[in-house]
Amino acid sequence: MTAAAFRPPPGGLVLLLLPLLLLGLHYGYEAYIADACLDRGGSFDYETWTCSVSAQFDAARPYLHRHWGKAVIALSFSLSGLIVLGLSWLRHRRR
Repeated sequence: MTAAAFRPPPGGLVLLLLPLLLLGLHYGYEAYIADACLDRGGSFDYETWTCSVSAQFDAARPYLHRHWGKAVIALSFSLSGLIVLGLSWLRHRRR
């Protein structure tokens, strides 16, 4: 059998990649909003996603501390996609 003969199930690839892509987009969007606020001379509150020119907010906790639930869910779905891909690969090897 050749490596080209194995076709991974599309559901496994979606489960593996989509949650990580969505988490990356969320991280990028938050960074974009914060950067736009800082470019205007404001201070960005990462907890409430608000920008203020007059108030100064405390330093933000790291992204994974603020959004640990989203990260756990995304990684859980990605792990299940990896398991689906691994099981389908094993099933293909036994044939």
